[in-house]
Amino acid sequence: MRDYRVLIIEDEQLTADTYAEYLARAGGYEVVHRSPTMADALRFLKSRWSARQSFGVDVVLLDMNLPDGHGLEVLRQMRAAGFTGGVLALTGATELKTIRQAIALGVVQYLVKPFGYQQFAERLRAFREVSAEFAGTGSAADQDAVDRAFRRHRPVSPPELPKGLTEGTLSAVVDLLRTASAGLSAGEVGAAVGTSRVTARRYLEHLSQQGVVERQPRYGTPGRPENEYRWAGAAD
Repeated sequence: MRDYRVLIIEDEQLTADTYAEYLARAGGYEVVHRSPTMADALRFLKSRWSARQSFGVDVVLLDMNLPDGHGLEVLRQMRAAGFTGGVLALTGATELKTIRQAIALGVVQYLVKPFGYQQFAERLRAFREVSAEFAGTGSAADQDAVDRAFRRHRPVSPPELPKGLTEGTLSAVVDLLRTASAGLSAGEVGAAVGTSRVTARRYLEHLSQQGVVERQPRYGTPGRPENEYRWAGAAD
C-alpha cells in the first residue's frame, strides 16, 4: 500500500518541521507540500488538479490561524473545489463556533495545541482506521462498517485546562520555552511570565503531561535539587 500523501498548512516553520518529524516517526506518510499561507495552499491544490485531474493529497494538516486568512476559508474553498480527503485541524483555536464550523466542513479530528507525539499519532491512527474501512473495491458498506467508521471519525473535543490555569498564561509559558536556548526552572519561568514559582510549576507539569515538555533534574546547583523544563512538542 502506498504512503498517505500529506499537505501541511502551517505558517510557523518550526511547527511544520515538528509535524513532518511526527509523520516520519509514525511511518506511512509522505509530505508532498508545506504551505505557510492560505494562498499558497490553494495555489498548490489548483496546480495539482490542473496537472493531474486529481489533487494528489490524501490528508491535510490544517492550522486555523494563517497570516492571510482563516483555516475555515481554506477548508471551504477546498471542499468547493471537490477535495474529499481527510482534514485534521491542529490549532490553538478553541472557539466553539470555529469548532462547529470545522466539523460541518468535514474535519475528522480537532487537536488543540500544544500537544505531543502520542496525541498526534492517536489522531492519525483514527484517520487511517476509517480510511481502511472504505478501502475495499465494493460500492456499498454494511451498517457495522458505517458505525465503526463514525465512531472513529468523530472529532475529538478540545480538552479543558485544569482548574486555575488560563490560556493566556499557558501561551506565555509555551512561547518562553519554545524560544529558550536551555532548560528553565519553575522559578525562572515564573519570573519571566509574572507568576509565582508554584503557579509556573503547575503550567510546566501540565505541559509535561501533554508530552510537549521534557522534565529533567538540574545538576550542579546549590541547595534543594530542582527540575528544569525543555520544549519538545508542537504549539501555535
